[in-house]
Amino acid sequence: MRTRTRTALARRVQGGDRQALERLVRRYIRPVHAVVASFLSDPSQIEDAAQDAFVRALGAMDRYDPRRPFAPWLYQIARNVARNQIEAQTRRSTEPLTADGAEAPEPAPDLMAERAEMRARVERELGHVPEQRRTAFRLVDVEGMAAGEAGRIMGISPGTVRAHVHHARRQLREALAEYAAVTKGNGG
Repeated sequence: MRTRTRTALARRVQGGDRQALERLVRRYIRPVHAVVASFLSDPSQIEDAAQDAFVRALGAMDRYDPRRPFAPWLYQIARNVARNQIEAQTRRSTEPLTADGAEAPEPAPDLMAERAEMRARVERELGHVPEQRRTAFRLVDVEGMAAGEAGRIMGISPGTVRAHVHHARRQLREALAEYAAVTKGNGG
């Protein structure tokens, strides 16, 4: 979908056209998921943040300037929503519960510890990757977008996207290789 088409859709959404809204949501749902996933790791939090981003964007459509590209405006809203969720998480902690309110059963302790350690390590390392690189990495490597499309979403050139992805991959590879070497050295 070309920029003019997206801008025209955004104008129609500003005018209350529900079909245009549905088309914009279908077009941007995966990229918005990728943007919030560059900040959040829990799938339910990612889903909540993506939905919240669309709700906030819809509420702010009267402030959207159609002379400017739509995608970067929407992605900034998504980034802000994800950042707000992270801030809210640091203020509270929760325990997982089952549907009946009881604590969820835990898997075998050794398996649980191994998974938690690896997940924490990957998330920690992703957290050290600068935001632009992390977002480019998620859009290209996780979502499978071409560098050109990711660049339009992020408001940067395809070459810059490729550079961000390259550096993010290298940073993650180096950090996880160090982790694997330490784990092997400790008999793990």
